[in-house]
Amino acid sequence: MRFVRFLLKEFVLRGIVFTVLGTAALVSLYLLSIGAPAADYAKAASIFWLFITGSPDFSAAQVGFSAQTIIASGAAITFPLALGALFFMTIIALISASASVSARYLAGQQGEGAGLAVSKGFDFLSSLLSATPLFVGFWLLYGFFGMNPPMILIAIMAVIVGGTGWDASRFLINEMQNQVDSIHTMVYTMQGPALGRVFPMPGTISGYLLNSTAPRFIPYIAGKVPTIIGSITIAEMVFSFPGLGRTLLESLLLRNDEQLIASVFVLLMVNAFVTFLVKTVLFIMYPRWYEKSI
Repeated sequence: MRFVRFLLKEFVLRGIVFTVLGTAALVSLYLLSIGAPAADYAKAASIFWLFITGSPDFSAAQVGFSAQTIIASGAAITFPLALGALFFMTIIALISASASVSARYLAGQQGEGAGLAVSKGFDFLSSLLSATPLFVGFWLLYGFFGMNPPMILIAIMAVIVGGTGWDASRFLINEMQNQVDSIHTMVYTMQGPALGRVFPMPGTISGYLLNSTAPRFIPYIAGKVPTIIGSITIAEMVFSFPGLGRTLLESLLLRNDEQLIASVFVLLMVNAFVTFLVKTVLFIMYPRWYEKSI
């Protein structure tokens, strides 16, 4: 019964319903912003219905366009880039938190000034990169690779520059540091486990702290999915990748309602599906915490 409730909540309501209503709302706002007549709203509704029902009557004015090409661009470009960026954001947060918490722990136990210096260095680096505009990172990629940078570097840059990865690091660092001086952590450290300075592996102090903070960190990751997808679509526009970002930009410039509706729908669908995957991890690993979060 709990699994059924999870599917209804995350897949149906926050997935399908959110995507459909979100598409209708965004397209309506677009039509309102350009002062479209009432007939255009009815036409957009008809186009949207044909698209979501998979009708063969759905088409667009430009040669070679189809609903399948829009869906394929989202599945082949935007979706893997979003997953890659989400993965790198998580890795950056884990490494940063492990190093910072280990340094803070050593400073508290042994009075090592170097440990505090390392921790403060991570805090400074996080603040610096969080304040750096995203376009600076893409400008650097363009300087090295032109208009064809490797997709993996786009995913990395999307989270390193602009703050996503470092915001996640600060969140996890704060959560783990709040547990360092707790009684259950002090009892655990009496067993003499390794620190886990580089990565919070099981059986280490940082791994133990991560286990107690993960139920709060995973929902945080889910909340960052829209920001990550926004960064990816910007990158697709900048480097003319055949993903949803470029398709959405073309539809706005050409005033192509069919392409706009399909692009917005698939973009929101990718966002909802990536969020669903993250929430599934939370539900499987920490079902009680998931119940508390909803």
